[in-house]
Amino acid sequence: MNPPFAPKPPRRPHRPDRLRGALSIALSALVLALFAVLPAAPALCEGPPAPLCFEGPADYSYADGRLWINIQRRVIAGPEIVTYFVCDVQTTDPNALKSAVAYDDRQSRKSTSAIAERENAVLAINGDGYGFRNSGIVMRNGEIRRAKPVVGFHLLMLDDKGNLTVAAQFDQKVNPQRLATEALAAGVRDIWSFGPELVRDGKAASFDGFDLLSRRVSSKAPRTAIGQMGPLHYVVIVVDGRRPGYSDGISLPGLQQLFVDLGVQTAFNLDGGGSTALYFCGEIINTLSSNRERNVSDILYFN
Repeated sequence: MNPPFAPKPPRRPHRPDRLRGALSIALSALVLALFAVLPAAPALCEGPPAPLCFEGPADYSYADGRLWINIQRRVIAGPEIVTYFVCDVQTTDPNALKSAVAYDDRQSRKSTSAIAERENAVLAINGDGYGFRNSGIVMRNGEIRRAKPVVGFHLLMLDDKGNLTVAAQFDQKVNPQRLATEALAAGVRDIWSFGPELVRDGKAASFDGFDLLSRRVSSKAPRTAIGQMGPLHYVVIVVDGRRPGYSDGISLPGLQQLFVDLGVQTAFNLDGGGSTALYFCGEIINTLSSNRERNVSDILYFN
């Protein structure tokens, strides 16, 4: 009688099979360990925290998960042409908006793009041109650089929470040094002296009593201005000008209306004319009023 059936013992794996199995187990354990200690990767396609201030596609964009910049080039056609750029800037960092000067002494100047490159700026605009005069309150990065009467100018203040506020012309009995010192103690880190104030609490501000270097508010020129929509949400408008057939420039009331139409809550006019420049990701993207950049004393920038 045949012996009862007995199953054969399992085949012992060959040495190469054993090595591959051990290696696979080790690699799996290593991958699991790495996932346990590495932080979750950020979502690369996350958009800005709030809706953009403009509709339609952006012509220029930048995003790094902390700073979102979207720029739209617009043209108002008519008997007079206005070509301008609207920059929607949003960030999660109260320190993303900064200022920089050309050099430490008042007389030294450099182009907007040269200062921007030195500071590794993503977006930059010309500032208040404080080096072209010897008046007004000038504070940069928490340092009071000048505190003199500000007749004919308004003050734009940036605090350590990233908020912009405007102080209109104050009583001439007020001591500018005291005002600057009190602002610094209250958390203000930058003060620009120029203007006028364009928008306050979402409404057009009055130009009454404002006389900036004897220029009429109705004159059309290249313009640079900055505003704020809400917390850490800024709007920069740069208007080209003095280029017949391309852009004639804009008046201050016209610039003011651009901000009001966008729903900006605060807006302030900066130095303009030949100083107007818009730097973005390594280049000037607007058309300058002359054939080259004017050297300026300071810039505002984001990075």
